[in-house]
Amino acid sequence: MVSTFAQLEASRDLDGEVVGAGSESATVVVVMASWCSHCRDEIAMFDRVRVAHPHVRWLAVNYKLHEEYDQRGNAEAIRALARTVPWLRVIPAGDELFTAVGRPQKIPTVLVFDHGGAELANFQREHRAPPAQDELEALLRGR
Repeated sequence: MVSTFAQLEASRDLDGEVVGAGSESATVVVVMASWCSHCRDEIAMFDRVRVAHPHVRWLAVNYKLHEEYDQRGNAEAIRALARTVPWLRVIPAGDELFTAVGRPQKIPTVLVFDHGGAELANFQREHRAPPAQDELEALLRGR
């Protein structure tokens, strides 16, 4: 069975480029949609963390059914959002990748992986609020 991390790295981003292996010390993944105000709020916090932790890779998983929920978003909306945060690499997710990240029904959902692909934390909104900035920074420092 292929790990979630391996599936993320084998995925293609919005530009069709394979994500590939990173040399970063950690990877933060957010499952999100362009129309989600909570997701946009999290992106602002992620940007502050990114500046303090430049070694971290940031990925967004955009599941088609989340993006197009109630006709709120579409492919162009997610591209427009991606242009505003070029450091956040967006992966359009099909069912296989969405299943690998746990099929979260509420967004944003945040996953944190170490360099080797081991999951350090999973903040599925159905069960747990997204991380606060200090909590995320502690995870990235290895505490």
